[in-house]
Amino acid sequence: MLDWLGSVQIRKRSASRVELDLTRSTAWTGWGVAGAGARVAWIGPLWALVIGGVLVACGVLLGTLRRHLVFDREDGLLRSEQTILGIKTRSAIPLFHLRSVVVAARRGGMYVAYVERRMGGTIHLDEARKPGPLLALAEAIADVAELRLVYDATTRMAASD
Repeated sequence: MLDWLGSVQIRKRSASRVELDLTRSTAWTGWGVAGAGARVAWIGPLWALVIGGVLVACGVLLGTLRRHLVFDREDGLLRSEQTILGIKTRSAIPLFHLRSVVVAARRGGMYVAYVERRMGGTIHLDEARKPGPLLALAEAIADVAELRLVYDATTRMAASD
């Protein structure tokens, strides 16, 4: 239902570079949740103040969230930049440290796209109810970064998860 929330989209693509960003709907939703939380807190009772405060905090976190990924074959790097509450974290991962781009089925009819690394954890890209957009995203990354594309959206995989 909320597939569009926090979705990653391709901003720019060339033969040797793919740039991914979070959609604008993520920030708009975050600020909307913060506004709704402020409205709930305005009601007055203590329970409303607590619930409103939690909603405002979650909304501000979501509203200030930015994520930018660049797969650059010429530089041989995956550059990642994430900002939350104005605090930036950056990393650069050599492309030869990446193993494959995976689109896999999960329990509950969800599909997830991620990048497998040779060492370290996976890099989560996106999730959705339909595998089509995730497959297009994964194909673009696999093409530019020259990674193996793994598409395992079978029910067997979802059942074992």
